[in-house]
Amino acid sequence: MLTYQEFKKMSPDVDITEGLFLSLQRRIKRRIDFLTFERINDDDIDLQKRIDEVTEDIILGLYFKDRELLNDSEGNSSGNIKSESVGEYKVEYAQANTLSVDKKDGIVAGFIDQMIREAFIHTGLMYRGIYENER
Repeated sequence: MLTYQEFKKMSPDVDITEGLFLSLQRRIKRRIDFLTFERINDDDIDLQKRIDEVTEDIILGLYFKDRELLNDSEGNSSGNIKSESVGEYKVEYAQANTLSVDKKDGIVAGFIDQMIREAFIHTGLMYRGIYENER
């Protein structure tokens, strides 16, 4: 299984904590087990290597695609307040350009599923109707 130290050695530019790495790794592993009906044997070196590679790809994809997806906090839209005034008439608009935690989680889950499907679809470990349930 891919360790944090191995990941940092392969991707030194990625600045995530060990705790976040381990959390993402566990989430990815659980999802792989779910989608493959836990048919991956721990002794199968090729499939374990594939798990490590897809884990690294997912973390890098999330990190470089949008770092905000790895942040669990709600966005603060106070920096996005726009104001308009004409004479004594004044109106302020708050425009939120950030995603809620639920939307972020949905995007992350969809990305994880997509990457796992691409990595494991032709292994015979996933059920044949996997294409029908794509998001």
